[in-house]
Amino acid sequence: MTKLRLLALLAVVALVLFPAIAFAQGGLEPPCAFHGSVLVNGLKVADGTVITAKIGNATFTTTTTTVSGNSTYKIVIPQPEGVSYSGMTVSFMIGNATVTQTATWQIGGNVLVNLTKGSGGGTSVGGAITQVIVTALPAGSAPTVSWDPSTGILTLGIPAGATGATGATGSTGPIGPTGKSASNVYGIIGIVLAVIAIILAVVVMMRKQQPAAPAPPPPKS
Repeated sequence: MTKLRLLALLAVVALVLFPAIAFAQGGLEPPCAFHGSVLVNGLKVADGTVITAKIGNATFTTTTTTVSGNSTYKIVIPQPEGVSYSGMTVSFMIGNATVTQTATWQIGGNVLVNLTKGSGGGTSVGGAITQVIVTALPAGSAPTVSWDPSTGILTLGIPAGATGATGATGSTGPIGPTGKSASNVYGIIGIVLAVIAIILAVVVMMRKQQPAAPAPPPPKS
């Protein structure tokens, strides 16, 4: 096998391994975000009130802020390595009080869930909407609307539109959740170093196999 064929084979192996590792580590799946207003007994809560979201055995927290006179929250739930949250139910707490509103985790979702506790709270009081779920539809399809009066969940299907012009750069958003461990990066670096080591070993071995140059003739007397 020539040097060129060997190097080409090693390059193909590297290109196949890297995407497979990325998919196995779940690094390509975006998290699901939940946001909305927060009311207790029909009134806004103090800034900094702790909001807790629970899914499976995991717990995530954030705090409230006032936006346009309303208490609001936003919490991002990433999917851990080797675990699937897709379709699982998320429950919420305002401070130490569990609320009746729940939501469903979906890849890349941005779900509106208005949290209420006390008077004016509960699901579907007088036909109220307690949660809005927006799902993406293929471009060209008709939009859909469905509402479950027993839970107060309104589901909107919005078809994808044409790509618009790039807008102006917005302000810097809040700091996101802590990223995954660098162990994934170390794994990829280890594979790259291994490939380089194999290439160097093959080159050295080929050089050793080349015939030695003939010894010079002895000097004439």
